[in-house]
Amino acid sequence: MTNIANFNNVLFNGWRKTTAWWWADDIVFNWFWLQNANYMITEMNVWNMPRINLLTYDNPKNDWWGVLDRFYKQRTISLSGRVKWSDIDDIEDKIDNLKKALSIKTWYLDWKVKWVYRRILCSLTNSDIIDRKHYDIDHWKFKLTFTALEPFWSEKTWSTATFTGVNDEINEDINNEWNLYSNPIFNILVNSATNMNMISLKIWNNQIVIEKPISTADIIEINTATKEVLINEQSVDFSGKFPRLEAGVNWLNVVANGTFDLDIAILYPKNYL
Repeated sequence: MTNIANFNNVLFNGWRKTTAWWWADDIVFNWFWLQNANYMITEMNVWNMPRINLLTYDNPKNDWWGVLDRFYKQRTISLSGRVKWSDIDDIEDKIDNLKKALSIKTWYLDWKVKWVYRRILCSLTNSDIIDRKHYDIDHWKFKLTFTALEPFWSEKTWSTATFTGVNDEINEDINNEWNLYSNPIFNILVNSATNMNMISLKIWNNQIVIEKPISTADIIEINTATKEVLINEQSVDFSGKFPRLEAGVNWLNVVANGTFDLDIAILYPKNYL
């Protein structure tokens, strides 16, 4: 029988005896845990910035140029790790389960940071995910490369600002405490309405206006991320520009005509670079 003891030590094959601090974090894709007794993440690239596009201009009479605006685009996330196994049937099952979870077209990659889950919508982009060397006695290595379809990580649980019993114009502050803007969702429950055929929501200089008869028990949804305006789940016409919550304190103005009583909920994510 071949002696493989030298290959089963820490230098060649054994699991590391020390634990890197990020190994304690949960990492989940498509409800599949990539950090547990069977799968271990040993290397992560999640802290880099997304790709940056600059909108620039040239000055024809000088040697310099300037930046008009900057936009964040897609980002790449890579994870490397090991699959622990006891026999060949066991490893085949675990690899099949991993591939099954990764086969979905797009899903959220969740990453637990300081007891809070951050998530980002992404898709797997590499096919060579498994790497096995001859000295890998009790594990196989894997590497996953994801392309995120949005630039920011967001907290899985969104923040909420609520205003109940609204029967007049409101001017209120909403604090978006993080350093990035957020695209909110406005949910408006019409408790009562008489002669109401207009409602306007404004944050700073961006305003969305709905001009349509609004009745008691109507539910209005304004989704600034998907650019949709719905009343009772039916798309309606609108005018103006979708507002967003900038970093810091934002001034919210809501105006409607007629006589009304409204409950307004504003849901927004905490975004991170």
